[in-house]
Formats: sequence, C-alpha cells, structure tokens
Amino acid sequence: MPNLHLRFFWQLLIAFVLVIILVGGGMFLAGRVALNKLGPFASGRVLATTPLWADRLADYYDQQDSWAGVDTMLASYPLGPAWGPWDQDWQMDYVLATADGTIVADATGERLGQTLSRPERSWATPIMVDDQQVGFLLLSPFDHPFRSAHPTVVRSFLMAGLAIGGFTLVVGLALSRGMSRPLVDLTAATRAVAAGDLSVRVPVRHHGEVRELAVAFNVMTEELARADKLRRNLTADVAHELRTPLSVIRGKLEGVLDGVYPSTPEHLSPILEEVKLLARLVEDLRLLSLVEAGQLPLEKRAMDVGDLLRDAQVNFTPQTADRGVTLVLDLPPEIPEVMADRRRIAQVLGNLLTNALRHTPSGGRVTLSAAVAPPLVGGAGGGMLRVTVADTGPGIPSEDLPYIFERFWRGEKSRSRAGGGAGLGLAIAKQLVEMHGGTMDVDSTPGEGSKFWFTLPTA
Repeated sequence: MPNLHLRFFWQLLIAFVLVIILVGGGMFLAGRVALNKLGPFASGRVLATTPLWADRLADYYDQQDSWAGVDTMLASYPLGPAWGPWDQDWQMDYVLATADGTIVADATGERLGQTLSRPERSWATPIMVDDQQVGFLLLSPFDHPFRSAHPTVVRSFLMAGLAIGGFTLVVGLALSRGMSRPLVDLTAATRAVAAGDLSVRVPVRHHGEVRELAVAFNVMTEELARADKLRRNLTADVAHELRTPLSVIRGKLEGVLDGVYPSTPEHLSPILEEVKLLARLVEDLRLLSLVEAGQLPLEKRAMDVGDLLRDAQVNFTPQTADRGVTLVLDLPPEIPEVMADRRRIAQVLGNLLTNALRHTPSGGRVTLSAAVAPPLVGGAGGGMLRVTVADTGPGIPSEDLPYIFERFWRGEKSRSRAGGGAGLGLAIAKQLVEMHGGTMDVDSTPGEGSKFWFTLPTA
C-alpha cells in the first residue's frame, strides 16, 4: 500500500473543516436534544390552543364587524369573559393581522401597523367568518412563562454547548500543537545557527512540506558546516604552502647578506625557483577563485578534440621519453566536435597528463582516448564527448578517492612536494570542466592504475 502524506495546505484545510463539522454537528445534536424535550409539550399546547383562539377571534370579529379593541380582548387571555371556561395557566406570544396582512395586535406591541411577510402568511392560521377570511393568526409557544416552566431544556442546551466547545478546544489545541511543533523546532535551530552553532539539526518526524523544510534545513546546515571547514582548511593550507618557499627565500637571502653564501647564480637560482613557485600558487588561487565565482570568461567555439589530443601527445612525448613511459593515443575514426574554450580544456588535459606521468613508473603506459559518452539510465546525458587519461601507476587508495578533487589535497600525509604541486590542479580542472557543462571523475584500483575522465557537450 503506498505511503500517502498530505501536504501542509491540505492538513490546515482538513483541520478547519474538522472543527466546523464538530461545532456544527454538536450544535445540531444540542438542538435535537432541546427539541426532543420541548417538542411534545409545545406542539400539544399549540395544537390545542390555536383552534380556541381562531374561534374566539372569529366570534369577536362577527360581533364587532371589525378588529377594533381586539387588543383588550387578547390581553385578557385566558381568564377574560371572551375565553372562559379555559384552564390554561401560561401566556402565548401572538400576532393578529387583517385579511390584507396588516398587523392590528401583537404580544409586545412592537409590530403594530406592520405587514406580515409572505412566509408568515403561509404559516399563519386563517380566521374565517361566514366562509370569508377576515384575518391571520400566529401563535408561538416560546414565551417567557413556558421557558420558566421548563428550565431543564435551557440547562441541557447550555451543557451541550459547553461540552462541544470544550471538546473543540481540545481538538484545536492538539492540531495546533502538532502543526506548530516543527516550526518551533526550526525556529530554535535557526537561532542556534545564527549564533554560530553549525552542528544543530532539526528532527525529521513529519510529512509533506514540513518534512521537506526540515530536510532542506539540515542539508543547508551541513553545507554551511562543510563550507566553514573548507574555509578553515584553506587558511591553514595557504599558510602551509607559503611557509616553505618563504623560509627558503629568507634563509638564502640572509646567507648572502651575511656573507655565508656568495651572490652567485648557484645560490640565487633556488631563490628564483621559490619565487616562481609562489607566483604559480598565487595565480592558481586567483584562477580558482574566479572559476568558483563563475567570473572566468570562456571563449567557447566548436573545436576538434582529436586535434587537441594529438597536440598533447606531441608536446608531452619528450617528458614521457625521459621517464621511460609510453604515451599512447587512442582515437576513433570520427568524433564529433565540442563547444569549449580550447585554451582552458588544454589546461585541464595538461594537468591530467602531468599527474599521470608523475605517478607512472618507468616502463608504464599513459593512454589518451576520446569517445562519445553513453547516455545515462533513462536516455539522459546524451550528446557528450568523454575524454580519458589512463595510466598504469600504483592507483589511488579507496579511502582517498572522495577527496581527490579537494583544494590543497595530496595523498602524501607529510604533504611534501616530492609527489606533486600545491594540490590545486585537480580542483581547478574540475571547476573548469563544470563551467563548460561537463563532469569530471576518476576510476582507480590500487595496483592497476587510474583513469581520470571528463565530458564536454558536443557542438
């Protein structure tokens, strides 16, 4: 059975409908109770009284030939001469009107001269004299003496109303607490995050929009914590990367100034190399910041990746020969062009080749290849060209794979430069590929080598 969860809008709507049903249903039941108590009594009295009034009023009109003075006759009910013998001990609310509907007498005296409404005429009892209608009579059993004589009816109605109101209040409180609780938790968590506590999380106990909001908040705090950690690591990594070249430069210069070293090219060359290293580090950091901010301009044009790979093979062949490594180019007969910035993609490819040559032992092989990427499950991801740089080096440990594209990350725990640069190349390469609308990843098995690949949209 599917697990269906109502959206927050429908929860509120159902809650209001439920409250309306409870109140309306409760009042209906209370009314039914009251009517059940007074119905037999009131109906019997009205049915018994109405013919008496109609007969007495018809006799009065027949004798007077008008309704003049009828209010005095009605006020003497039930002990006046026109009514006896009659043993009623309670009063009636009445309205008497002429044949055209003009009210000539009523119990309160507030409606004299007014006209009966159409519904009132349909409810009223006609007063007939010689088969001719001379008036209308309306009687009501809900007079003050009647209510006083039956306080249990009023008491029952009030008790039912109080019970319904209390039950509705309890239901409303329960619904309100259930709906507001996650918002209270979220508010408290938001204040904690604003105070700097990025470890706070809100419980995911509800469904619909509330659940989505809680999940989104938790994801946001996780990303904030991750960004804060990366910021701290970046500061520490930059300080670490700057410390060594600056120490070398300072030591060499102090030695030259103190006369320990002569100012010869042999002693000045290391200083120049460290300065160049610092310049590359600063340039890499500048480029990375531009890429991450999306402010690096790209000159995208239709380009032949095959030409780019062939140029890379020619440019890197001297390095591979010096290391005793074979550089292989594997291209299909025809490959589609891609929309890309040739200079930036050449930078990405150069970084991958440099890393592959650095980690491939003598006698090994580095393979450059390109092919149309297969579509993903469901047919998505088509129209992409995949470029791969594979090596036969030692591979990457599985525990290091999740961090391979992090800034300043290097596999050497000592973080020496013997096995590589500052650790920004792969981070920059991945950002550049993603700016082109592609992806970059790595497949590696320890002892069997690594395959770095990236995709680019075809033209």
